[in-house]
Amino acid sequence: MKTLLWIALLPLAARAQLVVYSVNGTTQTIAGSTYSVGQVALNTTSSIQFRVYNTGSSPASVNVTLGGAGFALTTPELPFPIPPNSTASQALNFTVAFTPTSTASYSASLQINSISVILIGSGVAAPALSATAGCAGTAFNFGLVQVGATSACAFALSNFNPQAITVPVLTVNGLGFTGPAGGTLPLTLQAGQSVSFSVTFAPQAAIVYNGTLAVGTQSFSLTGTGVSAPIPTPVLQFDTGPAASAQQRSLTMNIPGGSPVAATGFVNMAFTPSTAVVKDDSEIVFLANGARSIPFSVAAGATQALLAGQSSAAFQTGTTEGTITFTVSTTSALAGDPSAKLVIPGTSVIIDSASASKARDGFLDIQIAGADNTYSAGSMAFAFFDASGKALTNASADFSAAFKSYWANVNSAGSGFSAVISFPVTGSVANIGSVTVTITNGAGNASTASLTFY
Repeated sequence: MKTLLWIALLPLAARAQLVVYSVNGTTQTIAGSTYSVGQVALNTTSSIQFRVYNTGSSPASVNVTLGGAGFALTTPELPFPIPPNSTASQALNFTVAFTPTSTASYSASLQINSISVILIGSGVAAPALSATAGCAGTAFNFGLVQVGATSACAFALSNFNPQAITVPVLTVNGLGFTGPAGGTLPLTLQAGQSVSFSVTFAPQAAIVYNGTLAVGTQSFSLTGTGVSAPIPTPVLQFDTGPAASAQQRSLTMNIPGGSPVAATGFVNMAFTPSTAVVKDDSEIVFLANGARSIPFSVAAGATQALLAGQSSAAFQTGTTEGTITFTVSTTSALAGDPSAKLVIPGTSVIIDSASASKARDGFLDIQIAGADNTYSAGSMAFAFFDASGKALTNASADFSAAFKSYWANVNSAGSGFSAVISFPVTGSVANIGSVTVTITNGAGNASTASLTFY
């Protein structure tokens, strides 16, 4: 009779060896005969980890089966051996995933040897998440945020189901992102109800950050970019004195208050002529490299940038009326536009040299070399005198077409010119002693000194 009693109690003893827990992080809870998965958004998955211990004094061989629509089982190879008085590392761990596809109630039978657990859950339409301020896009983008500053995005979570739903998870993950602020878990949303909460982005480096916002079984992307503090708007300054053609000027670049970061880039020149006769002036360049861009560098905390390694950069103003524009290009953020303009005004013709000759039989030849930064020279007036300085005659001519044709073919090499004007003479030229030439352009008149014929 004792033997029979021992045999009758053996299945009960074997069953008592196994204890089933649900596991959430480091928390273990004994699973009863019924386990609720809760409400899960349609077509998303909620996974539950179970752990089976053997608390008995003899080994156990464990099998697990699951039956029920919407539920799926993931286990190690079965049957799974568990030693007596097992630890967590020796226990059987397996996962049940619940993925509802319709708004309905679901159930499944989970069998662990002779232990039965009924799993229940329901599918609900997912609560709708929207950003109301501070970020945008399907991957909620916080945009560019200065390192050390913060930016908050406000969210609204709405329940459009005809019944209340519970959101068991509302968490933010990812370096640089914190929150949510304003949502208390577990969060129950009545039908038609919305709640608000916020997530904060606080970059600590000038890099792109990515995170996630988990709402129940849904996961949403968060992104933002940390940017360095902008460099105060650089100040481009020229040496003192009025601007004019044919100058060599000096440029400096200062950073008010000092640059918060080290930076490099280029200072660039562009030229816009005031005349349509030419499109450019190739003589307008930096002297250091004969080009219109020069590298700059500035150290963190420095108030002055180095231009091609120097404290200033010399440049030529060319020989053309117009505007030289200076800009700064850099990959670093600037607080404002640092462009500067140097206006080269139009002037009357600059006469570099002039001479008169009557050495050629039957002609009076006058040669003039100069520059016209307005490209508008044309009219010339000639006053002839005898050897004693007494006026003989005057003459004038308009050479506008000849000048324009000449400058159109010099390929923006500048406004310099050299002209020879010849007057045919009948009879003796012995009494012709000198001539004065006046050239007129859009800025005024310029006259030669008295040119003696030789």
